[in-house]
Amino acid sequence: MAQKTIIHKGYHGSIKVDTSDYSLFGKILFIDEEIPYSGQTFTELEENFRHAVEKHIQDCREKGIDPPF
Repeated sequence: MAQKTIIHKGYHGSIKVDTSDYSLFGKILFIDEEIPYSGQTFTELEENFRHAVEKHIQDCREKGIDPPF
């Protein structure tokens, strides 16, 4: 069964396919910022999603804001 989102540390990310070149992309869901990520394979997409989440958490802490999840 195909998973509709990817999850890391409580954050959900969308999974979309660009049919022109069959690349994968998405964005972190349920937060105010728009943080995209992409990849040529699902493994790369998931890895880039995890990096985006970690960067978002780090940025929140540097700003003195509690991460939402």
